[in-house]
Amino acid sequence: MRTKLVVVDFYGVMTTGSYKDTCQWIARKYQLDYDKVYDVVYHKYFSRAAMGKITEPQSFALSARELGLKETWRELRKKHLSFQRLNTPVFRWCKKLQKQGYSILLLSKNTPGQFRENLIRFKIRKHFKNIINTYDLRLPKSSIKTIRHVLKKFKVKAQEVIMIDDQAFNLVEPRKLGVKTILYKNFKHLTRVLDN
Repeated sequence: MRTKLVVVDFYGVMTTGSYKDTCQWIARKYQLDYDKVYDVVYHKYFSRAAMGKITEPQSFALSARELGLKETWRELRKKHLSFQRLNTPVFRWCKKLQKQGYSILLLSKNTPGQFRENLIRFKIRKHFKNIINTYDLRLPKSSIKTIRHVLKKFKVKAQEVIMIDDQAFNLVEPRKLGVKTILYKNFKHLTRVLDN
């Protein structure tokens, strides 16, 4: 079945410098276990903020308090944003696919402030019209409800979709529905997987 829709993770694929980088920086600076830091910062607090259950400032402040960090929430947020860069090869590839007639959806799980800031910073809306932040759906990005929402919105079957994400847990439910999934490592790996 021909691919019609390519779903690209915004943070971690279209851009580099995700919470992984922030947590690696924290772990190195404070000599903490990376997995523990990631579990606290990303899973425990950021995920709640990305669902609207706590605010973005709270997610950084609570992480700092639990991990014993000296930074304020503003300092942590600034450091986090400093890691983010446009992934130019992926950006150009997605634009090329659009010209070839594929629909491109940038799918993100993020807080409204960070999301809006980077859409403006990288001028994303100038190039891509299909953008969804799962915060607006009040659904986890990794949920089957989110994938069904995408399929319905774009009027496609699961087998007509490729989903690319840098987090394996975001690809489990789409794969169950029949979506072709690719765990993103780098652009070279992505093109190699797609060629097979």
